[in-house]
Amino acid sequence: MTAITGVSDRTFGLFLNMGANLAPTTAGVFDLTLREADAAEQLGYDELWVTEHHFIRFGINPSALTTAGFLLGRTERIRVGTAVTLSPLLHPVEMAERSALLDQLSGGRFSLGLGRGGYRKDYDVLGVDFARWDDEPASSARQILTHWAPESDLQPAPLTQPHPELLLGTTGAAGLELAARNGLALQHYFAMPAEPRVQIEQAYRSFDPVGDPRHLHTLTVIVDDDPDIRHRLEKVALQSFKDGDHPHVPQAPEFHVGPDGKPLTSEDQVKMAVHAAIVGSVEQVVDGLGRFIETTGARRLAFYAEAIADADITMRTITDLAEKVIPQL
Repeated sequence: MTAITGVSDRTFGLFLNMGANLAPTTAGVFDLTLREADAAEQLGYDELWVTEHHFIRFGINPSALTTAGFLLGRTERIRVGTAVTLSPLLHPVEMAERSALLDQLSGGRFSLGLGRGGYRKDYDVLGVDFARWDDEPASSARQILTHWAPESDLQPAPLTQPHPELLLGTTGAAGLELAARNGLALQHYFAMPAEPRVQIEQAYRSFDPVGDPRHLHTLTVIVDDDPDIRHRLEKVALQSFKDGDHPHVPQAPEFHVGPDGKPLTSEDQVKMAVHAAIVGSVEQVVDGLGRFIETTGARRLAFYAEAIADADITMRTITDLAEKVIPQL
């Protein structure tokens, strides 16, 4: 029942994106989400992480906080977090209140991860000024921490002290400094190669961080013996990224650049994501994860097994990781 528990000092979880390509119907997508959550609880995974998107098929969950609340109520042991809640689109007080509520109701099993997204339509439809993108997620994180403080009149007060876990999906200096000064963990984007993650954490450490938080490494991992599995993943990813390739806020494109300093196209991002993915047989995945952990020093990982857009392979991957891969790490 608990294949993972006690096999490592690392933390292992699942990254649940809920793409429309996972099933013929919306109901089928969310049914798979629940199957994954149930399996994770039974197999001994430590965490579940849910994403948030609006108006795109790449991910059809528009409220990470709502889905996290449902999964917390469905489970008994596992931690559930957001990866990420789109902080520019919500009021900081709303995020602080709802997170404190989930913290209380779940007995301290909720983690709030913040990021800023950047799709223009989100801002247009929800009436949010583009300028708010510039200061996020640091601005919201700062305010949330203030509202969680003991002297705040926020109701309910958080159960977890000094406050519920707060993570930031950020690479900018301001966000990294705020995270470090407050002992907040970072969240790494699943498509990011190992080397830039190392550089980001080096920048984080330059701000003399408080404590030793475990940064969250989300990454695509598929366990399958098909020698063509990476090519299959690339085909799926091309369509998936196309589904998510919508106009960004004016400031966003300059932040999505490659090693040469030029903006990344959706095809560039697919190549980066597929190259960074760890796929193959059990032995190949053990080796790949071992190299990734050695390079990054990762102590907290969340596997994106949905990326292949095949429910059977996703569920087999979740089981094989727990029963065959993680015990060998």
